[in-house]
Amino acid sequence: MQNKKLIIATVIFLTIAMSASLILIPSANAHPLPGWTFVSYPYLVASPNPVGVGQTVAVVMWIDDPLPGATVTNDIRRHDYTLTITDPTGQNTTNHWDVVTDSTSVQYMQFTPTQVGNYTLSFDYPTQVYSWSGTYQNDTFLGASKSITLVVQQEQIPAPVDSYPLPTEYWTRPIEGQNTYWFTIASNWLASPFVLGAGAGYGIPGAVQLDGSAPNSAHVMWTKPIQYGGVVGGNDTAILGEMYYSGLSYNTRFSNPIIMHGTLFYAEPWGNGATGGDYVAVDLRTGQEQWRINASATGVSLIPSFGYMYSYESPNQHGVLPNGLLIAAQGGGFGGGATTWRAYDARTGVLTTMNITNIPSGTSVAGPSGEILRYTLTNLGTTAAPKYYLTQWNSSRVFGGGSGLSPTGWYGGTVNASLPSAYDWNISLPSLTTSAWSIGTAGQGAIPLISVNDQILLVQGSFGGHPGDYLAVVTTDPANITDISLNSATLGTVSWTQTYQPAPGNNTRAIMDWDVSNGVFVFEDKESLTHYGYSLADGTYLWGPSQLTSDFTLDYNYMAQFLERIAYGKLYVSGYSGILFCYDDKTGDLLWTYGNGGEGNSTLSGFVTPYGRYPVFISTIADGKIYLSTTEHSPNSPLYKDAQFRAVNATDGTELWTIMNYGDQMYGGQAPVADGYLATLNSYDSQIYSFGRGPSSLTVEAPKASIELGKSLVISGTVTDIAAGTKQAEQAARFPNGVPAVSDASQSAWMEYVYMQKPKPTSTTGVSVVISVVDQNGNYRTIGDATSDSSGAFSFLWTPDITGKFTVFANFAGSNSYYPSSAETSFAVDSAPPTPTPAQQISVPSNEMYFAVSTAAIIIAIAIVGAILAIMLKKH
Repeated sequence: MQNKKLIIATVIFLTIAMSASLILIPSANAHPLPGWTFVSYPYLVASPNPVGVGQTVAVVMWIDDPLPGATVTNDIRRHDYTLTITDPTGQNTTNHWDVVTDSTSVQYMQFTPTQVGNYTLSFDYPTQVYSWSGTYQNDTFLGASKSITLVVQQEQIPAPVDSYPLPTEYWTRPIEGQNTYWFTIASNWLASPFVLGAGAGYGIPGAVQLDGSAPNSAHVMWTKPIQYGGVVGGNDTAILGEMYYSGLSYNTRFSNPIIMHGTLFYAEPWGNGATGGDYVAVDLRTGQEQWRINASATGVSLIPSFGYMYSYESPNQHGVLPNGLLIAAQGGGFGGGATTWRAYDARTGVLTTMNITNIPSGTSVAGPSGEILRYTLTNLGTTAAPKYYLTQWNSSRVFGGGSGLSPTGWYGGTVNASLPSAYDWNISLPSLTTSAWSIGTAGQGAIPLISVNDQILLVQGSFGGHPGDYLAVVTTDPANITDISLNSATLGTVSWTQTYQPAPGNNTRAIMDWDVSNGVFVFEDKESLTHYGYSLADGTYLWGPSQLTSDFTLDYNYMAQFLERIAYGKLYVSGYSGILFCYDDKTGDLLWTYGNGGEGNSTLSGFVTPYGRYPVFISTIADGKIYLSTTEHSPNSPLYKDAQFRAVNATDGTELWTIMNYGDQMYGGQAPVADGYLATLNSYDSQIYSFGRGPSSLTVEAPKASIELGKSLVISGTVTDIAAGTKQAEQAARFPNGVPAVSDASQSAWMEYVYMQKPKPTSTTGVSVVISVVDQNGNYRTIGDATSDSSGAFSFLWTPDITGKFTVFANFAGSNSYYPSSAETSFAVDSAPPTPTPAQQISVPSNEMYFAVSTAAIIIAIAIVGAILAIMLKKH
């Protein structure tokens, strides 16, 4: 991998150098005969040199200049490079290239020596006559040769650093560029179409985040109001204890949030609208505002629909374009059907000059480099004689791609996005000989049935329905699905076509989701609560009906159907029943359920809800976890108590953590995940909560004065939570000495106490702190551990065993809630004074003895005199 990177870097350098040297080549339109002759200068590099046996070497060879006129769009190239490798025994290996495909005249390869000793590498370029038309036709470019020695040793060259390790401490963006593998924990949430299901309206299944990490704990990083929320107060409300309207169900707050580069973007509501207030950017880890704008004052009156981060690759430039864009799309839904796109600079909130007009309607999906691909199926014939065409429109051909249509750079100017150059291809589909075909979608239209460079499903007709259902109409006609190849080698060909009879029992049937990796798509029959699996390879039946397990609340699921999601090869089904069902999407087998078990697996609500359980709906699937929220269609005010936001292991259904929360839209709620943090709106108080692993702080103290050997001392300190939320006005006032860090097991109730004004829990446990010392002799040893209490304090009693100075180290290893922290102090141990011997206890020096005898005599004399005086007084 590193050798390949070295080669690429070398080629880039050579490309720049050679591009500059082209200026020196004569540019006359013609020159007189005879033809000119050019001297060639050969170059040959093997790296690293020396190298260890069995290690791969990058070999790069080239002639000083590209042939005149060579570009990536023509075939003007140097010919017949030969590289001969002679090993230490004299054995030759020859590599030959008839044509050097790189327009810069650079040829590269990789070579792995198998013997210790000196290898000889010889590069030969024969004389070449310019055979293309133009100024240099029939000119001669002389041959050239060069040889180098490659030293191969037994000792291995140190392996290159692919990446520095993943973080073990609290981290923030920007991520330093050498930490390559941090991409596995970092992520963005660019909304639809980049995150399927993101930003969709009510009744759409939750979003699937395929990148990065997600929180394993209910630890709160910060909270931030999005409007006035919670209990209004006073007696002048229609219902005592009534709450501010939270937007449920059709005026959803916190709709379509976006996360880019560790920044959360969202629209504040205004009046009864989900938007209309300011558009705000805050740090995902701290909640600190970075900017806010009044979108209506920009003259556009549009708020962003999705984020755009295009990965730009050209011979001279590589990387994702900086800052990123927040695209405001006018018209359409789920990223489709828009006619105009405007863009805000994500770093500053400034409205750019970019104005993309005449964007074709269609179905959008994310491209492999961050571009948006939009597919349109059009009948240019008649109903009786259809002529269908399928097109792929590519946003990178319009803006951000460098060589696209944009007249003023990557992000500038007004561009007509309907020009033919904005399309990757336009193909006819003569196999569609009947009318009324459309591009298939699933999940009530939120999920396009399109796999880039793979396949697209086209649908004709309805799969079944009954009167009054807005998803389908009564039909007795069969429906058809045609699978069209999007592979470049077979583009536009029909992979298969199948006919499907209407669902039995007059069920309302729809495709709910698909799993391209497992080759299956899934139907749901609404009224019978059943599922069927069909093959993506040929459209044939695989399994079903797979019916939800019988339960006394199961029928409530009918009230909110078509809310399934597929991830990790599993089909997840949730609803008003309060039970999450998990099926194997290849077989239809029920794997597990969540919500209908005992402690840690129960959603029972008793009399709190009319359903007997708290409804659960999928908000987000990320990092092997399913995040569930509780909502309903049109809740009363006050909202019912003790609804929870839940994190469940996506593999086995184990409950990971819960915390009080009422979702922000019916049948789910927006909960974007990026960089290991999850943000969601809590309708109980209309505040955004950011959850994730936060920083901690540890202090440690020991006696300042020395102690005597053999005596004990107390080592003490504190462990506190220093997430940004702990510095908020309320939290700072309530916890002037800091918010204690607590165990993962205590986290949910503790966060409810700290941020949700709930009673202080009585069973809170702290975190474990390991105490170690380095003694006077330089020995490092662990002497024990202590657990902090609900005030964050810990203490440890220890008796030192030698004299001298001790350095104390206290270490909190971290948890799912906090990153590690540590502190150190020191103390001293002195020798105890010697213990007196028995002889020393009775021996008195002579002078002291004389003093003692004299003193005793004086005392006796005084006593005698006193007695005589007393007798004399009595006689008188």
